[in-house]
Amino acid sequence: MHNIYGDIMEELPQKAKAAMGIYATAVTVAQGSFAFFGLGRDDFIVILVALLITAVVGSYVYIVLFFRHYQYFIADGVIIIKKGALFKRRHLIYIDKISTITIHENFVHRWFKLCTIYFHVQGSVVRLSFVPIEKSDKLQKILDSRN
Repeated sequence: MHNIYGDIMEELPQKAKAAMGIYATAVTVAQGSFAFFGLGRDDFIVILVALLITAVVGSYVYIVLFFRHYQYFIADGVIIIKKGALFKRRHLIYIDKISTITIHENFVHRWFKLCTIYFHVQGSVVRLSFVPIEKSDKLQKILDSRN
């Protein structure tokens, strides 16, 4: 007896074989789990909808926390950037150490009148996102006046 799937599998590249194997394993595990717990097709749909709702609510909570903790300050020749929803990060940028400032706007930024500012400091780049354009102009003037 001739196995058509064996011929197809031999012609596929290695990455495609791996992807098909992962997919087949996931389907088998899902089917086995539902059979083990005695769940049917309707239960699968309910679980899928519940997972989708959980993902949407979790994403919303993460975004709210991210923007609540995203701040920047300019004080005593230092720009302090605080950010992080779950894990807090703080960047201290000494104004005297900034070599170049790049302001980036794409079409979404322009729509909401925002921009992203990149501070180039001694071989590294620190990004300050979601800055209103008016504040970026003021920040640019402050940084240009340091010389």
